[in-house]
Amino acid sequence: MSPMIYPYKRTSSSLKPALALLFLLFLLISVSACSSAQTVWLVLDDEPARIQIPIEGETLAELLKVAGYPLGENDRVMVNGVRADPTQPLTAVDGDTIQVRRAYPLVINDDGQQRTLLSSARTIAQALWENNISLSTNDYLSLPSDTVIDGALNIEIRRSNLITILVDGKQITSNASVETVGDALAQAGVTLQNLDYSIPAEQDALPENGEIQVVRVAEEIILLEEVLPYGTEYVADDEMDLDQVKVAEAGQVGLSIARIRVRTENGEEVSRETEESWIARAPVPQTTAYGTKITIQTTSTADGTIEYWRAVTVIANSYHDTGYKTASGKWPTYGMVAVSSSWFSDMQGTSMYVPGYGVAVVEDTCGACSGNMMIDLFIPTDQYVGWHKTVTIYFLTPVPSSIKYVLP
Repeated sequence: MSPMIYPYKRTSSSLKPALALLFLLFLLISVSACSSAQTVWLVLDDEPARIQIPIEGETLAELLKVAGYPLGENDRVMVNGVRADPTQPLTAVDGDTIQVRRAYPLVINDDGQQRTLLSSARTIAQALWENNISLSTNDYLSLPSDTVIDGALNIEIRRSNLITILVDGKQITSNASVETVGDALAQAGVTLQNLDYSIPAEQDALPENGEIQVVRVAEEIILLEEVLPYGTEYVADDEMDLDQVKVAEAGQVGLSIARIRVRTENGEEVSRETEESWIARAPVPQTTAYGTKITIQTTSTADGTIEYWRAVTVIANSYHDTGYKTASGKWPTYGMVAVSSSWFSDMQGTSMYVPGYGVAVVEDTCGACSGNMMIDLFIPTDQYVGWHKTVTIYFLTPVPSSIKYVLP
């Protein structure tokens, strides 16, 4: 019996390799098609990681939306570092880098005027520049200008104003955007040291006229010496004639020292205050011996010989009626003499001879005679002759019980 031929089986057996080859070819074509799809790299807000996304859509905005990164208002898009309009036809090619910077709200208080911006700029400086907000050198910005914008920000701007500072004899003009006088001085490089102060004060707000005065204050401690005069102590010496004196022991001046605080403002003294004073050396009084030995003598005068116990040289003046009684309670008459009150207490009623006048009795006081070797002779108004001469007067006997040994 001859072998059977199964045409179908033979056909099926011969097709298996062909089908396998077709399937493999299909896989290769599919893989090739997938590997040839175009993509770009996406960078979001300066993040270091890059995202690969396919190029799909007609514009950048559509491409990003399809990829799951839709753009917001004022978001910024850059292709290979160059800013691009996301609404224009898509020109990106395989391998390009697309950078998206999100826009954030910036609340800007510009010298009290507030505005809100939606900015996708990278830094504050860039955002201000893009919105035509310029800053002068001394304008105040609450945040550094290179601050990266990665979220909503509140920004304060204080505009600088012209100020004039009077300091050290010169005038400094500066622009200041600060709030207080102290900060304005610091911004201008003017320092207050030690006791220095400013007008207005450091903590005060800037004056409307912009004028600030700096007062340089210095204090110095000085020691001021003052000589203390010595006094005189009198001791009686019964071996010396009356009205003779001699220094028994010389005196010595003393010395006082005062510590004084002297304050100057802008070089001119404004005060000095004595903080302490003391006597460094006490004065030593001089001891003067005065004579108490009385000798009765006589002398010839125009009015005859007189007997006296004391003779002194004085300035003799004259006075006339005053309408008042004398210090002794009497109405003044010729022959009365006025002396100092210190003499009067010891000499009231004492008689003296005055050449050219005659005998006079101490009955009145004379204010001008105090502390001076001086007497005032009474002459009635109808006989008045003005006197002003130096004469030697003689105290007549008897010697009184009370004697003023030291004159005047």
